[in-house]
Amino acid sequence: MKIPEEVKKMIESQGIVAIGTSGGAKFVNITPRTFFTVEDDAIFWLDFFKHKSFRNYTVNPNATVAVYDKEEYAGYQIHGRVSILTDESKCSEIKKNIFDVSLNRIKSEKAKKMKGHSSSLIMFEPKVIYSLIPEEFSNLSISSDIEPSRIFFDSEKNN
Repeated sequence: MKIPEEVKKMIESQGIVAIGTSGGAKFVNITPRTFFTVEDDAIFWLDFFKHKSFRNYTVNPNATVAVYDKEEYAGYQIHGRVSILTDESKCSEIKKNIFDVSLNRIKSEKAKKMKGHSSSLIMFEPKVIYSLIPEEFSNLSISSDIEPSRIFFDSEKNN
């Protein structure tokens, strides 16, 4: 599924996304990501610590990415699937791009030191996108490559 331009622009302009994952525990894990890049059909981010989110990816590849612009009072919720990329020849160019873009917008010295840490490259492929604009019908998808209701109610399939 292609990510709509307005969604890509918001993600890039905000410089941070929230990732929601669940590996079967009672609670969803939500973490911010600042080291990422958005392409036409995927969002890639770096996982430096391999803690809760990383463990969740290995158990349940379904995830949610959210972005919100508090000034415009608008945002998007994107449901999709993650995979951990391991082919270093494919990963190195994407990782370089992530660092180039992210370190250009992040001013934190602590964040700049992350470039020296090892990381896993995570690929998120969107399946359904919802608007978080309160005036819109937030239960209707703005873009989808599957029947949106299946994302919440079809527990038999991991689509």
